[in-house]
Amino acid sequence: MTTFPQPFTSTVSHWQATNRGKSSLFNHNRDKKLPTDVVDYVVIGAGMAGASMAYHLTRPGIADGKKVVVLEAKDVASGATGRNGGHCAPYSFGAWTHLTTPLEEGGAGLTPQETLEVLDLEKRVLEYVTETIEKEKWEVDFWRGEKLEVRRTEIAATQMELSYAAWIEARSASRLKDVKPEWEWIADAAEAQRISRIKGATGCSKGPAGSLHPHKLATAFLKSALATGQADLYSWSPVQKMTKNGEGIWDVDCGERGTLKTKEVIVCTNAHTGSLFKGTDIDEYLTPFQGQAANVTPPPSYSGAAYLNNTYTIEDGPYLVATPHAGIVLGLHHKLAVDTGILEAKDVFGNADDSFVHPNAKAWLANYCKDSFADWGKEAPGEGGMRFWAGIQCATKNTLPLVGQVPGERYKGIWIAAGFHGHGMARIALTTKYLAKLVTTGKWDAGLPLSFKITTQRLEDGKKAPPYITDADKVGGVLGKVLGGLGYGGGVKSVAR
Repeated sequence: MTTFPQPFTSTVSHWQATNRGKSSLFNHNRDKKLPTDVVDYVVIGAGMAGASMAYHLTRPGIADGKKVVVLEAKDVASGATGRNGGHCAPYSFGAWTHLTTPLEEGGAGLTPQETLEVLDLEKRVLEYVTETIEKEKWEVDFWRGEKLEVRRTEIAATQMELSYAAWIEARSASRLKDVKPEWEWIADAAEAQRISRIKGATGCSKGPAGSLHPHKLATAFLKSALATGQADLYSWSPVQKMTKNGEGIWDVDCGERGTLKTKEVIVCTNAHTGSLFKGTDIDEYLTPFQGQAANVTPPPSYSGAAYLNNTYTIEDGPYLVATPHAGIVLGLHHKLAVDTGILEAKDVFGNADDSFVHPNAKAWLANYCKDSFADWGKEAPGEGGMRFWAGIQCATKNTLPLVGQVPGERYKGIWIAAGFHGHGMARIALTTKYLAKLVTTGKWDAGLPLSFKITTQRLEDGKKAPPYITDADKVGGVLGKVLGGLGYGGGVKSVAR
C-alpha cells in the first residue's frame, strides 16, 4: 500500500533530470490555494494517463465550458511515466500466447478476437501519438521506426513461430483480414544476429515502434490543456480520500493542501490506486511492483553511424531504446529478474518504494550492453551505465487496465484509468481519449477493447488468477523456497511484455 506524502526521497530518472527548465511544470501551483468553487472534473494524477485525460477533456466540442482540475501528489510525471523505458511500441504477435492463456493459468484469458482488438489498439496508439506530436509540433524527442523482439533460445524462437501462425490465422477470420500484417518473423538466426547485433540471437520479430521522452510528452499534454483556460494543475496535492457529501458532490481531501469539491472524479493513479480504494475488490485487483532502469552512454563502436537502429525487447534481457542524443535507456524485465535470481519476488512485487535500486539490478543493468551486444568494446570513463533509477508499476489480475465507471451506486461519479501493467505508453493515449468520451456522453467507443472495462464480474473473476507474490515469496531467501516447496507458495505470475 502506498501513502502520500511519501516517507522517502525517490530516485531521479534520466527523463526527470532532463526536463527541468522554465518550460517544464515543476512545482506548478505548489503553493496556490485549491479552488473553493465546485469544479466539473477532478483528475487525480499527472502522469501520462492524467495528463492525456486533461488534454482530451479540453479539446473543442468535448466538455466546452467545463472546468478541469488535475491534482498531483508530487510533480508532473513523478511516477512510472517519468521513469519508464521510453518506448511507445505495441506488442507484436509475441504476446499472443500470454493474452489467450486462461486467467487461472496466469494469462489474460482473452479470445483470439479479443486479443486482436487489444493488439490493434496498441497499433493505433502509436499512430495517434505520431499524428498528435506532429500536429501540435511538440518537441519530445520523438523517434519512429521499428522494434526488434529478439529471442536467444530455440524454445523461445519456436514459440514465436507458433504465435505468429496463430496471429495470422485469427486475422484471416477478422475485420483485419485484408490489412497487411505489420509484423514479420525472422527465423534465420544469422540474419537475426546481423540486424539485432545481439550475440546468440535465434530469431527476432520486426515491426512498427516509436520512442520518446515520456516526461516531456506528459508535460506537453498538460501544457496544451492548461493553455485552453479550462484546466489547471496543482502539484504537491496528494489526495488522501474521496467522500460524497449529502448534495451528491465529491469532497476530494488533499490533506494539508485542503479539500476540493467536484461533480466527477477521474482516477489516474496507476500503482497508487489501491490507497484510494482500501479494502475493496479494486485494491485486491491491483499489485504495485518495482521496476529498475538505467541510462547507458555507448562507446564509439555504438555511436555515430554505428548507433542502434531499433528499439528492443530481448528474451533474456531488457526492453531498450536508443534516445536521439542521450544514449541508451534500458529496463530490467521483472520476470527475468525473478526467474534468474537477480532479485527475489519480494524485491519486486508489492514493493512501492522507488527510492533505491537493488545492487543486483544495478550491476545487471550496468553490464548488459557490453555483455550482450557484439563488438561493444571497452568503456571509457564516462561511458557505460551513468544513471540508475526505480519506478513503481501496476499489475492487474488479468494484465489489462481497469477503465470506465467504477461499479456500484456508492461510486457514481468516480471513473478510473489505471493498472497499465508496465505497458501504458502503448495503450494510454487512446484509452483516455475514449474515456473522455465515456465520461462526457455516457457512450463506450467501439475503438476501446471491452476487455479493459471495469465491471463487478471482472473484479470477481480476478480472484481466480494466481497471485503475483505469495506469503512464502514475501519471506524470501532459502526459507521462502522451502515453504514454497511445501505448498505455501505458488510461484510468481508473469507480466507480459
